[in-house]
Amino acid sequence: MNVKKRSVGAVLCLSIFTCGIYYIYLIYKLGEELNEVSCSNSNNGVIDVLLTFFTCGLYGIYWHYKIARQIEDMEYNLGMRVGSISIICLILAVLMLPLISMAINQSELNHVLDEVTY
Repeated sequence: MNVKKRSVGAVLCLSIFTCGIYYIYLIYKLGEELNEVSCSNSNNGVIDVLLTFFTCGLYGIYWHYKIARQIEDMEYNLGMRVGSISIICLILAVLMLPLISMAINQSELNHVLDEVTY
């Protein structure tokens, strides 16, 4: 499995210092990694990035909710404590705070990766 745990601080810093290029890369990469962890094909990183651009960021708001929801489903399937991060991430994305939403998603994905045995 080629899924990496990323430091939440590094995600925030790299997204800021690269003027959002790393953030766009994460939109692509998180979708692909969630497909790998959950053994599904519900995400397509290229389409997610293109839809975010073509809708001037509106799809990005939905994307934050969708990814958080998939992480919650994985936590539930693993028997982990499930929080309601999807609503929090949706609100943060609507309030134009997508980096915080991305940090929450990455943190929760790191917790899932700690539980998954390879």
